[in-house]
Parts: sequence; structure tokens; C-alpha cells
Amino acid sequence: MKSRAEVDAFQRTLRETGSYRTDPSRPRAALGRFDSWYYLRLLRLVYLGHRLAARGEFDLKAWAAHSLTFLSIVEECGGTVELSGLEHPLKLGRPCVFVGNHMSLIEAFLLPGMLLHIGSIAPVIKESLLDYPLLGSFARAIDPIRVGRRSPKEDLMAVLDQGKKFLGQGRSVVLFPQATRAPRFDPSAFNTLGVKLARAAGVPVIPLALKTDFQRNGSLIKDLGTLDRSQVVHFRFGEPMTVQGTGKDVNESVVRFITESLREWDGQSGR
Repeated sequence: MKSRAEVDAFQRTLRETGSYRTDPSRPRAALGRFDSWYYLRLLRLVYLGHRLAARGEFDLKAWAAHSLTFLSIVEECGGTVELSGLEHPLKLGRPCVFVGNHMSLIEAFLLPGMLLHIGSIAPVIKESLLDYPLLGSFARAIDPIRVGRRSPKEDLMAVLDQGKKFLGQGRSVVLFPQATRAPRFDPSAFNTLGVKLARAAGVPVIPLALKTDFQRNGSLIKDLGTLDRSQVVHFRFGEPMTVQGTGKDVNESVVRFITESLREWDGQSGR
């Protein structure tokens, strides 16, 4: 696990530059070419998080260290991570709703290390994750917004009720308004839940575009797909948007931000 000094140094760089890119000269681990090594490292990381949570020690610093350790795992396995636009939430200086597309489990592990130095966050997660072995203990420790994914109406009320409470406490909400994670972005499956929460709470929306198909979804077990080391892991944050009226225009702007970012990144990987 990364030390708190390493976490502080990484987050200081983010505050100063608003961006990050893996150093191309960074050495790769000898065993990093094997996907199995990646998953063994990930399993160990989950176990360490579970132990910290069981002792009541999984605080914000531990969560950030956990995230930064995962970043190192990705890089040691040949991944390149590129982050931009973090100056926008930094300048905002107050809670917001981050609304982005959802592609793999990578974003769930990496986003805390990017955002926790700005302020506390509350991710929206499936309630069933809280019962997973090992993972469930520290999923509960971060006190997320819980949705059942059984009834869209119930999920809407849960996100609005819990989200407004957390935003009022100074915690930003991270929300992926898709039914499930997918390798390709489908705007028709991108609902307005994030915009509705921001409007109800009176906070801005910050769009988040990401491309995390470095780790593909598995055919048998979704969380255990192959690694595609040719794909750069991208995160890009946009400027804050104020929700007025129905918020339809803001949701369309978020969709456009994600679509254009993905098109740009696909073009880069195609060169």
C-alpha cells in the first residue's frame, strides 16, 4: 500500500497542474505482462482494504492510498493513465455532482485518488456490492449512496434523498447514469439522474469522460476480462454546469462532452 507521504506528493501534483500522465520511462514489472499477475495484485489490494475496514481504519487517506496503489498496479502491468481537466473541480471549491460514462471497474478504483484531495466523495453503487466477500467491508466503510437496481423509481428516490444529504454535508457525488458499464458509450442509455440530483440540491454538474477499456469486461465474469495494453486509460473533467429549468440542456452537454472526448481518444488509438 502506498504511504501517506506518497499520496500527499501525488495529490500536490494534481493541485498544481490539474493533470497527470504516466511517465513513459517508468519501468514495468517483469510479471506485469501476465493478466493473472494483475488480478492477483488487485485481489491483494482488496484484501488489504478489507483488513483496514475491519479495524475501522479505512479513512479518506487510506482510501486515497488504496486508489494510488491501484494506479501503480495498472502502470506496472503496462498501462498508461492520462488525466486532464482537474483544475475545474479544484477551482469550483464546493460540492458538485460528477456525471460520467461507465466502462470498467478501473474508474471505481482510480477516481478516489484523483478527487479526495479536493473533498470527500460519495459514489453511487449497487447495494448488492455491500455483501461481496472482502469488497463489501470497505464498500460499507466509504458510506456510499446505495441503489438496488430493481426499480428505476426507487433508485431515483434513493439517489435524490441520500445525494442531497451528502451534498449538504460537503461530499460531492460521483454518478454513472447508465444501467451497466459498457465498452461503447450509448447516449440513449444515459439517463438524467445526475442532472436531477444537481438541480434538487442546487449544486453544479461536472461532466466526466473516461475510457478505461485497458481492462475489458469478461464474457463469463464481468470483472475478470483481458487487459488491452494498447489502450490508454483516459479521464477528463469538464467545466462546471449550472442546472436550470428541466436540465435537459445540461444533460445534452454532458453527453456531447463524453461523445467528443471518446471520439478524440479513439482517433488517437487508431493512429
